[in-house]
Amino acid sequence: WNWDEPPGAFVTNPVSLSARTPAAERGLLASAGGFLLHTGFPNPGLRALLKGPARHWAAQTLPVWVHLLGEGVEPVGRMVRACEEVQGVMALELGLPPHTSASEWLDLVQAGLGELPLVVCVPVSAAGEPWVERLPGLGVSAVCLSAPRGTLPRADGRLVSGRLYGPALLPLVFEALRRLKGLEIPIIAGCGVFRRADGLALLAAGAWAVQLDAALWQPR
Repeated sequence: WNWDEPPGAFVTNPVSLSARTPAAERGLLASAGGFLLHTGFPNPGLRALLKGPARHWAAQTLPVWVHLLGEGVEPVGRMVRACEEVQGVMALELGLPPHTSASEWLDLVQAGLGELPLVVCVPVSAAGEPWVERLPGLGVSAVCLSAPRGTLPRADGRLVSGRLYGPALLPLVFEALRRLKGLEIPIIAGCGVFRRADGLALLAAGAWAVQLDAALWQPR
């Protein structure tokens, strides 16, 4: 999102090849400057998405970026090939699983490369890792600095791990931008933005675009 222009794209919720049910111990925990969310990424699976909402994407004014969950090399490859046949899909965004080695991450990235531009989501906490510097050479179109993981205790003392969201992430996004300044591919600031001033400051600091997450969420 560039505030001087209309919104540039609609990014779908994360989607997997097969349907996923919610995590057994999902949770939402408040923290200073944000919150931790653990859901297990429930979704109906790519086939259901393509039979339902995807039928209307070609008629949308905004291009669609499909966010793929990187659950494995073979599933990612199958999802990429399926999305290439869908009108209205202009790019793919690849979310990488936690607790994975650098070589496994790079294998997933290579599986995500195809006819559509590929945006790789890199947690802001991983921006300085050596494998990130290899992404331009693989043919990745852009990097999206995304929400990092964290852990918080529940009221009963049990620890919950999940992704962190909120304004408190903004300094980490600026630091990640500084680290990736010489990466030579576009960098999207994809978390920590809750005010127009934050987005404009990130664009001025070198971000190619800004992606909004929890700032757009509405309670139900």
